Amino acid sequence: MADILSIGAGATQLYRQALSTVSNNIANLNTEGYSRQVSETSENAPSQQGTVFVGSGARLDNIARAYDEFAESSLRDSGSQLSNQQPLIDYANRVVDIMGSEASGLSSAMDKFFAAASAVSADPASINLRSSFLRDAEGMASRFRELSDQLGAVELETRESIESQVNQLNNLSEKLAFVNKQLNKKLTLSSQPPMMLDQRDQLLREMSAITKIHVTEVTSGQVTVRLASSAGSVITDDKLHYELGVSFDDNDPGRVDLIIEPYGDSRVASTVTNGELGGLMNFRSQTLAPAMDSFDFLAQTLVAEINQIHSAGLDGRGEAGGDLFAIDLDFTVSAPAGNANAAIAIEVTSGEEFDNAPFEITWSSEQNSWLIENQSSGAVTVAEQGFASFSYAGLSITVGDQPVDGETYRIDAKERPAGGMRLLVTDPLGVAAADTMRAMSDAANIGEARVSLEYSATPAFDSFEYGSSILSLGNNPSSAAGETVSGSYLTPAFVIPKGIDSAALMLEVDSGSDLSFQVMTSDGVHILGQSIDSSTQAILMSSDSGFRDDSSYSDSYLNATGSEAYLGLDLTYGFLARDVERNEWLVDDNGISSESTNTSLSATATSADVSLQSNDSSVTVDLISANALVLNDYSMAALELEAGAVSSAVLMATWINAATDSTGVTATATNLITIEEDSIDFTQQVNINGVLIGNGTPLTSVRELANAINEQTDSTNVMANITYDGKLEITNARGYDGENITLSNPDSTSSDNALGQSNKIFVGQLQLEADEEIRFTFGDDGLPKDLAVLGLRTGIYVEGTVTQDLAVFVTGTDSGRVAAGFSTTDSDEVAASAAAPFIIEFTSATEYTITDTATGTLVATRSYSEGQDIAHKGFTLALEGSPVAGDLFVVDSNKDGIGDNGNMLNLVALQDKELMADGSTLGEAYINLVNGVGSKAALAMMSKEALQVVYDQAVAAKDQVSGVSLDQEAGELIRFQQAYQASAQIIQVASKLFDSILSIR
Repeated sequence: MADILSIGAGATQLYRQALSTVSNNIANLNTEGYSRQVSETSENAPSQQGTVFVGSGARLDNIARAYDEFAESSLRDSGSQLSNQQPLIDYANRVVDIMGSEASGLSSAMDKFFAAASAVSADPASINLRSSFLRDAEGMASRFRELSDQLGAVELETRESIESQVNQLNNLSEKLAFVNKQLNKKLTLSSQPPMMLDQRDQLLREMSAITKIHVTEVTSGQVTVRLASSAGSVITDDKLHYELGVSFDDNDPGRVDLIIEPYGDSRVASTVTNGELGGLMNFRSQTLAPAMDSFDFLAQTLVAEINQIHSAGLDGRGEAGGDLFAIDLDFTVSAPAGNANAAIAIEVTSGEEFDNAPFEITWSSEQNSWLIENQSSGAVTVAEQGFASFSYAGLSITVGDQPVDGETYRIDAKERPAGGMRLLVTDPLGVAAADTMRAMSDAANIGEARVSLEYSATPAFDSFEYGSSILSLGNNPSSAAGETVSGSYLTPAFVIPKGIDSAALMLEVDSGSDLSFQVMTSDGVHILGQSIDSSTQAILMSSDSGFRDDSSYSDSYLNATGSEAYLGLDLTYGFLARDVERNEWLVDDNGISSESTNTSLSATATSADVSLQSNDSSVTVDLISANALVLNDYSMAALELEAGAVSSAVLMATWINAATDSTGVTATATNLITIEEDSIDFTQQVNINGVLIGNGTPLTSVRELANAINEQTDSTNVMANITYDGKLEITNARGYDGENITLSNPDSTSSDNALGQSNKIFVGQLQLEADEEIRFTFGDDGLPKDLAVLGLRTGIYVEGTVTQDLAVFVTGTDSGRVAAGFSTTDSDEVAASAAAPFIIEFTSATEYTITDTATGTLVATRSYSEGQDIAHKGFTLALEGSPVAGDLFVVDSNKDGIGDNGNMLNLVALQDKELMADGSTLGEAYINLVNGVGSKAALAMMSKEALQVVYDQAVAAKDQVSGVSLDQEAGELIRFQQAYQASAQIIQVASKLFDSILSIR
């Protein structure tokens, strides 16, 4: 009976606890994060009585959570994916509401602007309509600014939301770390309090709503949490939590970096995905940043296109139009390395070109230039040489003080381009409604073709596909700055860009080279170079798309000078030196006076070493053929070298001086060898012109060496001098100027001598002088190698504004070195030159010529097919009807600035022009931008609806295991109550049995 009693007593305790567990489940029905608890029981060990085992009841092993790890993980993941969509829905709809509104959107403002432009085109003389046009132009600029500010407000709001989410994640991570510490007090999961595990899981669910997490659990129930995946950054481990910070890029809304331990050993965290934080970051990178960039690009494109048209017209006063809009930008300048303190001034010259990316400038002493690194793309640009000022991306940057090597500045824009758009023109008469140029049919035309004219500042065939701009060579024409170039007939080596005011492109070759320069226009006009045959003409124009297919080759202006030159430019192919004027102050009895006069200095030039050549034959040979070189319009005779002779500067000076009466040029031969003191080797000896210096006596100083050379001048015809800085100079004695100097070593095994110089013949140089100019050009058979014989480089010299890109070929099979010097002119002069009047004349129904009116230059001969547009320097002539031979069409300056509407019609046409890369118009591009954001919002809503189903299923799956069901608990309550009552009945039965035993007497 004791066994029955103990079994019954144990059972009542067991079911009492089971009833308590069920009651606790019912009580926590609405407790967030609570998991249903169950009583886990097991059978007590039976006792052996004789040969049988008798049961001893049951015991309570544990009160455990009803828990499914897979269901819990699925709930976290689906919840993270679901919460990822809401920020995109909310904020994308905000952007659509801002930009798509009829009242606040851009479409209505653009429509009003173009409608006002159309009204002006209908009545360009109306001051009221011009005023209305300016009002609507200001309205459009204001709308750009307002929308940019609104997008900026969305950016700021999402920034604050991200910071809030990061703070929440930090708080949850800190709480989880505390729970981990509590869980660490027990070794196994089964021994942990269910409430503590519920707290842990609830924290994990809340963290997963912020961002997708990867959870790793150990046997004690402690967890390690990583961002996104098993390879992500740890934010909570078994004991610690790691603080997260956030870093934003003011110039790139799409770039958001999470920083681990931002105030300690900081490092960039791994990528965040899903969750509300991931949704916010995705919205910024995939929706907001592209929308802001596209909106800025739209503003920049609109401003650039409108300004291009407006600047090409005439205003109401008959003056050239200027920019209608500007994009003003402010910048902050910082020195990230703390190594710079110069004053940096930034002026916006063309805001539509700036891409809003921050950039760093670093001074390079070696390159004598600023290195500009775009912080978004990483692209590095080398600015033009010199520290004081340079241009970059529509900005003019001025530096106040000479920088040191490595000095670095970071430059950031304070506002976005669309936010800086403003109207420049406020005077109604300042509206450039009229065309600058007009096209007219000649009154004597026989054909019925009618002409219309359009202008574009970026015409087709405006630049060449191949060839580096001479600007890339650096503005240094010296020989030391030359760049090695190989000859090619297929593609240009260089391009002289429009806007060059003067240029000298210098080619250095040896006396046996076959290289030469060829300079051509895109219409195939050969203006400088050598005469070429028809096959070479075709080859030169075959590979580069910058040459027009419909143009014919012409050498009518090849090497022409003066009034016969191409477009009246001052052009030279050969070698050129001119006299210069110097301003000098006059001196009177009282000293220097306040008056000055211009003094003309003669043209002078000094060659490099002349070519050393020997004639080992028995007959006289020509170093330079007769008529190969032309000096100041005089064809030079042959430069001859007698049998057995060696060339020298004296020979060449004599040759030049023989023609002085015809050329006005005199030549002097010199030969100067300059030797550094450190180069001299006193352990060796030297022969000069076959004479041993010092008679073999060891010399110990430069002074002794110079004295020894001078002691033997009578034998060597060479003398020595020591300069103020200790260098040794060796030159010819008087009367032997320019003769060759031979250095050798008595020791035939040595390649050099006591002077530290190679054992060889040193030739001299030529000094040329003329009153006005020294101009070498080439005859029919002349080549740059002929000038190389004289120690001169061959140059292309251009004086005058270049209004179109010129292709420069270096033809031949050898290689040489090219350097360049140049100056540029301002854009207004280029535009004025580009707008020079011209005449189209049809030589037949299938061919026409273009002639520059001012100079009479025939700039192009082209083929024609009916309906084909005629393009020249930005102007496009459209002919309606068929022209015939002799028909003329004149394009000249417009004189009517108030009554003409041609330019305003171009502005109106801009509304329907497909300017964007995808072929859309400006208005369509804006609508596409808004629709794109709206599509992302709609897609996010669809994704949310689908993910909501997945999430609800995950919740149901989790609740099926861990959720509290009243029906289930009521059933359990009845079951355990009955079991409890039955257990009590066992005790009662045992008691009655015991009483029966006691009643036996």
